[in-house]
Amino acid sequence: MRTMKMFLAVASLAMATVGAKAQSKVYPQAVDDQLVIQGDKCGWDAGTVHTFSVVEANKDGYKYWGYYGLDHYENDVHFRKAGLVRSNNLTDWVKYEANPIIAANCRWPTVVMSDGKFYMFYAEYKGPNKDSRVVMAESENGIDFDNKRVVVPYADGQQNQNPFIYFNKNDGFFYLFYYNGTERAKTNPRWNVMVKKSKRVADLPQQKSYEVVTSNKTLAAPSVAYHGGTYYLLVEEFSDDTHTNWVTNAFSSKEVDRGYQRVTNNPVLYKNDACAFQYVLDGQLYVTYSHCTDLSKGQWVMRMMKTK
Repeated sequence: MRTMKMFLAVASLAMATVGAKAQSKVYPQAVDDQLVIQGDKCGWDAGTVHTFSVVEANKDGYKYWGYYGLDHYENDVHFRKAGLVRSNNLTDWVKYEANPIIAANCRWPTVVMSDGKFYMFYAEYKGPNKDSRVVMAESENGIDFDNKRVVVPYADGQQNQNPFIYFNKNDGFFYLFYYNGTERAKTNPRWNVMVKKSKRVADLPQQKSYEVVTSNKTLAAPSVAYHGGTYYLLVEEFSDDTHTNWVTNAFSSKEVDRGYQRVTNNPVLYKNDACAFQYVLDGQLYVTYSHCTDLSKGQWVMRMMKTK
């Protein structure tokens, strides 16, 4: 009997050790990283390409449709616009000749397709660096968006922005992740990753939000992907309290909307790299992210990283 008890104790310890190792995740290693989009000199997007949402649309001769937004966080809302690029290989992107497709007060566009229709989510602002909200617009052709509705309303003294729309094939739900925070508060500011979920993407405005991750330091720009049996959450943070260098850090979990723990190989991107969006395309995990070439001037270009 004593021998049996000792065997069970050892087995339990071994199982606990295996479980501990299973929770110690690392973010997949990069195997390729290259520039994919930059603004045209003297154009509407010059120097400020900031976010990039990819949709496998298979439409009008292009497999991939990409929607990109500009920085202009502290500038007038009329500078905030969205453009369209398209590609068949995720490397060579052709800009839509009639860009921008959203002409004002559009930051951080993220797009998903459902039943042949395009749904775009993006942030609107009351003014330069003012309260923000998340809205949703629809399109039949992926270019002309209308029927705009509020998904996350304005809240006094708060930011509701950085949306990322994700369809989870594992449960058939759409998840809208976004950043909610009181970053301008003089005392006790908070940075929260929030989410809404719905079986129908069009029903997201009616759903309640709930918290995924929270912090008392800068943490924003969430995106989620499922790869290798694990959900990964990417966020942007500063490398230290000097607030002079952006990094992209990762969390992992076995559940899409809870239980996230930091991976062991943070930061995933570390040279003023932020605003990352993740996508699994043809079985490969890709990360699009904004690389700052001059932080003092707010100069950004878009890069894409492919992982193992």
